[in-house]
Amino acid sequence: MEIKVAKHAGFCFGVKKAIEIAEEVAKNNDKTYVYGQLVHNEKVISDLEKKGIIFVDNINDVPQNAVTVLRAHGEPGTTYQILEKKLITKGKNLNDATCPLVTLVHNVAIKLKSNGYEVILFGKRNHPEAIGTSYHLKGNDTFIVEEPEQYRVVFDYITENKFEKVAIVSQTTMSVYGYQKLIENINSLLGNEKFEEISLSLRNLDKKYGFVDTICNPTKQRQSDTDELARESEIVIVIGGKNSSNSKELYAKCREFGVESYFIQSQEQLQKEWFSGKEKIGVTAGASTPDYLIDEVVERIREITS
Repeated sequence: MEIKVAKHAGFCFGVKKAIEIAEEVAKNNDKTYVYGQLVHNEKVISDLEKKGIIFVDNINDVPQNAVTVLRAHGEPGTTYQILEKKLITKGKNLNDATCPLVTLVHNVAIKLKSNGYEVILFGKRNHPEAIGTSYHLKGNDTFIVEEPEQYRVVFDYITENKFEKVAIVSQTTMSVYGYQKLIENINSLLGNEKFEEISLSLRNLDKKYGFVDTICNPTKQRQSDTDELARESEIVIVIGGKNSSNSKELYAKCREFGVESYFIQSQEQLQKEWFSGKEKIGVTAGASTPDYLIDEVVERIREITS
């Protein structure tokens, strides 16, 4: 029996940085508040709670003048405004753990909008990153497309509104293949003018229709590695938080390849019968999954298959 772990599995640098910020702040303060899940992994949240960090799902539950950390997924401007009224500001008691690659998407969206583009977001509507990016566009009225199969709705939105310029950007954790497919599907309905790629430098903003590749490199690496793993394995175990968008994409990718796959949060969920007759076992994990969880899953697989 062979167990192969994907080369790029587990924490990305943005998640590592967010956790480091939260732990450092908590070490130096009696009480530290985090709005929302710092990262989308239940075990990581539980570990941080044991270090005295208090997580709140409602911004109004953050006390006045409290030491606060903002999650890695980015926040809309309204979050900062509410915190400012609570006397929580950067440079004083607000520690921003927003991933720089998410901030990059915000900046791209802002520049596209300021250059006359109607900006469409490929992302998950209720995901905190998509909510944060939408703030810089049209807020709740931002057009969000969640699946490449919804391309006709995008086409209708563009043609019915007769926008002069349209650009599409993506949430950092979406499917690379799905984003490509969305663009291809929309282009199949358009006439002579098609969606063309606009580089991240945004140097050429003269295109009528353009898309920017804002899926982050850690997401691309994990999806590419999972492609390889799915081809070589009889079964793939995907480890990730229940709300982790990038982990769900890894699981979906395995299913697309037709390989038997299971999406778990920890080794306790492994079942012996999954591995009956299997010789090649693949293990991968989303960007918010700590190394120790991966190690525990691998060790448990060895135990129940020995």
